[in-house]
Amino acid sequence: MKHAKDWPSTDAVIVLSNLMDRDGGLKGESAVRAAKAAAVYKERHAGILVTCGWAYRKDCKITLAEAFSRHISENFGIVKACIISQDLSRDTVGDAYFTKISVAIPLNIKTIIIVTSSYHVERAREIFDFIYANDALIEVVGVNVSTVEDTFRRERASLDAFRATFTGVERGNNNAILQRIRERHPYYNGDVYPQLS
Repeated sequence: MKHAKDWPSTDAVIVLSNLMDRDGGLKGESAVRAAKAAAVYKERHAGILVTCGWAYRKDCKITLAEAFSRHISENFGIVKACIISQDLSRDTVGDAYFTKISVAIPLNIKTIIIVTSSYHVERAREIFDFIYANDALIEVVGVNVSTVEDTFRRERASLDAFRATFTGVERGNNNAILQRIRERHPYYNGDVYPQLS
């Protein structure tokens, strides 16, 4: 199976968000992911860079996607016109689904590099491969960040939860995936955060 790295250039780089401060500033893990995304974007001559994440902080007026977009534009010289902010996602499943629906399909994007933290690579790859299926070539790049053993336990538990939630759903079936997100995913069905409209 071919991956995005097998192609001379890349259509899009998608950076998965982590956290921001109350002023929308990025530090630590988020800043490292942003820096890597900017570097990959330039190295691979990507067409666009996509940032992800909703307005999860009640004490901040911008979304995670916008915080990442501002940080990358201001610190790495990537013009805002080349950055798309996708602000509907609340987790990795949402990152994959909403980037596919709102960016990849409309722009006919076929090669994608995902940037995240190294501990998150396996889960991100499985989720994006499931949701994008054969619609795009995916490569996942991880940046090294300090972690604790509990991080890996949480990752395994989250991957198990993803598999259980989407059991019986056809890989790459956008309508079925959205329906399952709305019905069974606690970040979107109203159990943890407001229900996805």
